[in-house]
Amino acid sequence: MGSRSFTEMIKEKLGILAKGRKILENEAGFQLRESMGTYIANFDGKKDDIGAQNAYYWDLNY
Repeated sequence: MGSRSFTEMIKEKLGILAKGRKILENEAGFQLRESMGTYIANFDGKKDDIGAQNAYYWDLNY
């Protein structure tokens, strides 16, 4: 938050880290913001047995 010139200076100093961020104005001053990304989660459950391939037998000596 700050003046437009201050916010532009911060954006310039951030360099590549400021990519995609825009200077927005509100009632308190200017701010450097990035757009809100959509949250699309893929939480489809996989209900398979993990089986023996995920087992490690400690009592076997090779």
